[in-house]
Amino acid sequence: MNCEIGDIVLVNNFKYPDGSNGNLHSFVVIDIENDELDLMPFEYLCFLISSKGTKENYPYNIPLKKDDINRLIVDSHVKCDFVYEGIRKDDILMVVGSVTPEQLDSFWDAYESYLDEIESAGSP
Repeated sequence: MNCEIGDIVLVNNFKYPDGSNGNLHSFVVIDIENDELDLMPFEYLCFLISSKGTKENYPYNIPLKKDDINRLIVDSHVKCDFVYEGIRKDDILMVVGSVTPEQLDSFWDAYESYLDEIESAGSP
């Protein structure tokens, strides 16, 4: 299944940052990678969407209220401190909905803030 940037997708199989397997989770597509000759399959870069309220106050989690556009079942948040790479179209079960360009911009802003914090923490 081909997706567009900003789509919210249900992913069958993926890897968590610690290397453990995950399945049946929602993500927002933030970028699409493929080579210019289309010899390699599309791979999607995504942020994970979580509905766990206990984690919504983390500094790089952006609230995402359910609505008719994103078609989420509950209010959730987008975890913008890790980019999930290598999700292929065969891993995507369905497109659930989408986010607005403004929401997508806020996700990227949060991710860039996270990267800036990591970079400054590593500086002497």
